[in-house]
Amino acid sequence: QTWEEKGINSCPECREVFPERNLRVNRALANLAEEARTLKLDPKEKESKPHCEKHQRELELFCETDRKLICAICRDSREHREHRFLPINEAVEIYKHKLKSSFDSLTEKKSAVQQTELTQKRKISEVREQASSLQTHIRSAFTKMHQILTEKEQRLLRDLREEEDRIVEPMEKNLREIQENLNSIEEELLKLQKQMEQTEELIFLE
Repeated sequence: QTWEEKGINSCPECREVFPERNLRVNRALANLAEEARTLKLDPKEKESKPHCEKHQRELELFCETDRKLICAICRDSREHREHRFLPINEAVEIYKHKLKSSFDSLTEKKSAVQQTELTQKRKISEVREQASSLQTHIRSAFTKMHQILTEKEQRLLRDLREEEDRIVEPMEKNLREIQENLNSIEEELLKLQKQMEQTEELIFLE
């Protein structure tokens, strides 16, 4: 229709020009567009009260037996012949009262559960505090034990060194004497060896 009016083969949305006028109708889109045109979009119709699906009449009563809204024709039908009915405003009041009762009961239950939650959180906190206190106590106790063991270790090592010195000192003194004696013997041996190596008989005997 746009092409027929303007005589230009261009898209009415993006203005792209097409060299050919060969068009094929999109049947699915055409059907969808037609359905959209038939929709009732009047706001007043949207705000209108719901109607009975069977009789297309305004819903006037609430069937307590079936727990559903019905019209006057439904009330006189065989389906609802022996059922109990209430005016809509009374049914609203009754069920609002029931909902309020359920709401109040659930609110009390929520309060009780919240109290239980607080109690549980408090117990968890107490256990964590006790555990933290015990950890501090354990660390302190083991620190003292380590200090005592370190002092005892140092004392034992000191005693060991002293005992070692007490035993080794005379042994080292004895070793020095042995080494001095050995040096003296070696000097005497060296002297005797030189005498034995003397080849001159007179000098040797002298």
